[in-house]
Amino acid sequence: MDEMLSQLAAAAGIEHEYWDGLGIRRELHEATAQALLAALEFDPATPAQTHLEALTDELFRTPLPPTLVLREGETTQVAVALLPQDLARIEWEIVLEDGGLRRGDNELATLTLIATRDIDGRHYARFNLPLPADLPTGYHCLRLPQFDCSATLIVAPARCHFPAALEQGGRRWGYTVQLYSLRSSRNWGIGDFGDLARLAAAAGHAGAAFIGLNPLHARHLAAPDEASPYAPTSREFLDAVYIDVEAVADYAACAETQALVATADFQARLMAARAAPLVDYAAVTALKLQVLLQLFAHFQLAADRGTAYPSFREQGGDALRAFATCEARKLQAHADAADGIEFQMYLQWLAAMQLAAAAAAARKAGMAIGLYRDLAVGAAHDSAETAGNPALFARGMSVGAPPDMLNRQGQNWGLPPWNPRELARQGYAPLRRLLAANMRDAGALRIDHVMALTRLFWIPAGMSGADGGYVRNHFAALAAIVALESVRHRCMVIGEDLGSVPGGLREALGERGFLSYRVLIYERHWSGDGGFCAPDEYPRQALAMVATHDMPPLHEYWQGGDLERRAALGLFPDQQHADDEGRRRDAERAGLLRLLGDCGLSPANAADAADVSAGLHGVIARSQAMLAAVQLDDLCGETTPVNIPGTHREYPNWRRKLSLTLDDIEGHQRWVQLAAMMRAAGRA
Repeated sequence: MDEMLSQLAAAAGIEHEYWDGLGIRRELHEATAQALLAALEFDPATPAQTHLEALTDELFRTPLPPTLVLREGETTQVAVALLPQDLARIEWEIVLEDGGLRRGDNELATLTLIATRDIDGRHYARFNLPLPADLPTGYHCLRLPQFDCSATLIVAPARCHFPAALEQGGRRWGYTVQLYSLRSSRNWGIGDFGDLARLAAAAGHAGAAFIGLNPLHARHLAAPDEASPYAPTSREFLDAVYIDVEAVADYAACAETQALVATADFQARLMAARAAPLVDYAAVTALKLQVLLQLFAHFQLAADRGTAYPSFREQGGDALRAFATCEARKLQAHADAADGIEFQMYLQWLAAMQLAAAAAAARKAGMAIGLYRDLAVGAAHDSAETAGNPALFARGMSVGAPPDMLNRQGQNWGLPPWNPRELARQGYAPLRRLLAANMRDAGALRIDHVMALTRLFWIPAGMSGADGGYVRNHFAALAAIVALESVRHRCMVIGEDLGSVPGGLREALGERGFLSYRVLIYERHWSGDGGFCAPDEYPRQALAMVATHDMPPLHEYWQGGDLERRAALGLFPDQQHADDEGRRRDAERAGLLRLLGDCGLSPANAADAADVSAGLHGVIARSQAMLAAVQLDDLCGETTPVNIPGTHREYPNWRRKLSLTLDDIEGHQRWVQLAAMMRAAGRA
């Protein structure tokens, strides 16, 4: 690659090489570098050297960058760029978030000089400007009146929030579930917020401290078959398909709705959706929209609608209206029945109230943490997010992952990345709103692919995952904002740090109060004999679990059914790789049995996946990790996955329901045994 182009790429935050999941060192292709630079606003028609000079000049021409981030307890000074020959003193003022004002001035001669540069015959210099050491945490504004310029000044706490019980050495446990997969005798073919409230109450009474959920982000109602919760239309708003229709206040009072639901046709459709082994998103969405539109009309005609909805609409502001406008237009283009922007806001109000009720049910049942939500890494290309803030997204790019053992061409997740330069210009406001929305009614938040805080793998349109490159993000700023929102919402943070984790990142996240995400199947002595980690080798500041939603359920894994499934789907490049995976699985099973033996948890029958599952959950129950989680998929003994990475239409991802109903689960022997095991291991 041309040297100047390479230097520009580095200056723009593009990594010149990386190691993929196959252990292969890959250098950045020139074509990839040019595409990434173009997406980062560097005109390819302009010579790289000109861009480099402009970047350096910008540091000196601009008195303040758009955003400055400080952490409590750190040196409170910021870099300013000046023409030192033009003034002897520099004045500053800070408008605090609460409206307070701090003012000061410094003699230029007392400031520490960082660097100088001559531009167009003028002598510029950069200095460190000290600020008060007692600034409160929050989002403030730093102004330099002499230059008529300002910057967002973010002061963040040193660490994310921890519940007091965990700070004092306690350990807790809980369940994780894909909400859509819940079966009940009353839901409409998909798990809903009513089911969640019931599950939370039962889990709390069993001693669980949390319920972990898939992302609850809004999907396009106009395209219900796009089922992935990780490719939503908006991560700031909720998926209306989770509304428990019969719990809506107007449901019992609306005669038109009661008549509709009682018809033979509606009941037949409802029973079919409820009985289906897979969530029929199109059928469920049609059923719910048909009724919700009637309930909305009834609500609008009510003489006294109260103040709750107007207040919700006002608090939602421009962001809520922009989302509702985008989704209303899509629904009107794809469905006969739609009632516009107001209807979309009404749906968000219902969803928010019902999620809050589920969170309240968790607290009432004694849960120390409550709902544990999940934040996806991005939104779809045709989403309300991209429509509402198009400048924020890098054009012609998708995020993904480099090649690994399961995906030798890499993964393209089809999600456009945020442009880090534009995010800073917007004062990181989109991230602040996103975190606040997802920490609402939650005691914990899992950040999917937490490595995105430091870098993301960008893939230019028309290229494969193997041709992508890593683009760095401003880790210090992003992590600081996460900590600030975490403390404000009293919501702990779990970073999903699986896969290609840059050196030092886990340590940096841990120091900032993030919990690591430790999956037993992946916790190995990779530099030694490959054996599995013992319970006392798990870090304390972590969540431990046996497997995740992106892995086969434990019963299928133990019996090797997932390998047969992957072979049938053509996910192995050849028979040799399939055979290698089979031998690797045999070795893993033997290693897991050794682990169980070492822990005194050997199964009565090594061929019985249920016995093995109980033993492996015993391992995480005894681990040092603050949190331990039990997947309901594993508790129910599921033998088919909810998601197979690397597939889309080839497998019905994000649709498989649990084989047991909520009634069955609450009285099931494994529910009782696993809860007792967790309590016996000292997890309160």
